[in-house]
Amino acid sequence: MGKTAFIFPGQGSQHVGMGTELFEDSRVKYLFEIATEVMGFDIRELMLEGPEQKLNSTENAQPAIFTDSIARYQVLVDESCDPDCVLGHSLGEFSALVAAGCISFEQGIRIVKKRGKLTGNVDVEGSMVAVVGVDSSKVEKIVDEMEEPVTIANHNSPRQVVISGREDQLSRSCRKLKEESAKCIKLDVTGPFHSRFMKGAEKELKKYIDKYDFKDPKVPVLSGVSGEFERSGPRLQRLLSRQMTHPVRWVDYVKTLAEFGVDTTVEVGPAATLTKLNQRINPDLEGKRFDEVI
Repeated sequence: MGKTAFIFPGQGSQHVGMGTELFEDSRVKYLFEIATEVMGFDIRELMLEGPEQKLNSTENAQPAIFTDSIARYQVLVDESCDPDCVLGHSLGEFSALVAAGCISFEQGIRIVKKRGKLTGNVDVEGSMVAVVGVDSSKVEKIVDEMEEPVTIANHNSPRQVVISGREDQLSRSCRKLKEESAKCIKLDVTGPFHSRFMKGAEKELKKYIDKYDFKDPKVPVLSGVSGEFERSGPRLQRLLSRQMTHPVRWVDYVKTLAEFGVDTTVEVGPAATLTKLNQRINPDLEGKRFDEVI
């Protein structure tokens, strides 16, 4: 019998109206109350009513997605739907660590709040661009040949990568990529995430994370930095802040799931972003959304 992985999304999966079916669920109401207390405003109101611009700001989007994901996870567990392993896409790794029991929800929301502020206030005029329509290997070759210090930040699927860098560097890179029939889509983010420009934020986040004690996970956690299943809480803690400057190799993670014996994933978040990516990577992997399980 195959295994089931719970996958947790990152920034970009938020939308106004997210999580509304969970707000009055007595099993998870306390999570929204904790998040509201930590954030200093009613997170339910922001998720329900927006405005969209405020919800999309990095410092708000990250805690909102995290809270939504853990609320959904709690409902799944209460319905006796348990994972064999967990992993997350960028921000989603923090949700995965809570699901695995390494840290509590309150600890997680405090760390994510800090992460949101750090990533939302990077002292570089940078951004990220999704590059689609050409093989990722071709994008890597073009980026490597250019003198621009642009980084491939996300390997999302065989024909979708995200590049990260300063605005001027990205513009020049996109001109070259478009010559190769690539489509470049600028993302609504506040900085060049998963690049060397996040080194300062990485150091600050590490200081903050080091205040906590991480327990060993109840189920294996696929680390976004090592690319391997980890079973040590302290090691996961050491790796966690490094994701700020490390690329998200989602294509490799999905292949690792198959090697681990996973044949089903459940996306624990407000959208089906990762499920769609997975189908492009491994069509044999069955992907389910939260509402298809509950």
